[in-house]
Amino acid sequence: MVPALFISVLAFISGCKNDDDIYFNAPDTTGLDIILVIGQSNTHYGLGYDANRDAGEDGIWQLGRFGVNNYRIIAAAEPLEHYTMQKGYIGFALTFAQLYKLNFLEDKREILIIPCAMGGSGFMNDYWNPGDALFNDAVERTNYVLENYKGSRLVAILWHQGEADENNENYQQQLDTMINHLRLSIVNNQEATPFILGGMVPYWTDKKESRKQINRIIEQTPERIPATGYADPRKPFVIEKPDNSLNEIHFDAEGQRELGQRYFAIYSDMVSAK
Repeated sequence: MVPALFISVLAFISGCKNDDDIYFNAPDTTGLDIILVIGQSNTHYGLGYDANRDAGEDGIWQLGRFGVNNYRIIAAAEPLEHYTMQKGYIGFALTFAQLYKLNFLEDKREILIIPCAMGGSGFMNDYWNPGDALFNDAVERTNYVLENYKGSRLVAILWHQGEADENNENYQQQLDTMINHLRLSIVNNQEATPFILGGMVPYWTDKKESRKQINRIIEQTPERIPATGYADPRKPFVIEKPDNSLNEIHFDAEGQRELGQRYFAIYSDMVSAK
């Protein structure tokens, strides 16, 4: 269930854009490489923030969401400004961005993460279908950057979701429809942009057949939709916590860092295969 507080916050911030006094100011930058992060809480709910390991880096930014930060380009510091951000928790996107910077970022370009996830959100509760609030928000924020920052391009879409839809008999159809419509809704028709989906927590998933079925749908997405990939939490080893029963539905911070590496490994393979 998505807290009512965040529904009201969503209604407020979706209509607010701060076009002046942008924090980002890099006159030598030729453009931004955009990483869109969407889904529910396992994009950013890993408990165990470490000030040294999870610190931001120069050249990696995020599109802010709250208060005066809304629609401003600010430093990408954990926790990223997803709807349900919480102090002390991290996600996989910053690890992914750091690896992207090291391996793919071209000279005079910088990285922008657009965090758009909300805990408990899915298709059954009308958040991620085309036209739903979170779907629209992700499209609007991405298009805003593409249209207002010359030379910017969308390089990756990172999706982690499924837990809220464990009993959804229409999950495959709704997931595939969302992916296709999202690509068509972003300016310049980014059909070839890698769209990477992550598997759910193995310990939690394995407790119910319905969860296993949803995870199979997620895993098999590359067999149905071009330019998609699957970040597997079971390979090369199962991502676990010291106590898997503690907050069993979520990866912890260590798991999020590992997940970020796996998302990037899939991304790297996809880009290299082009």
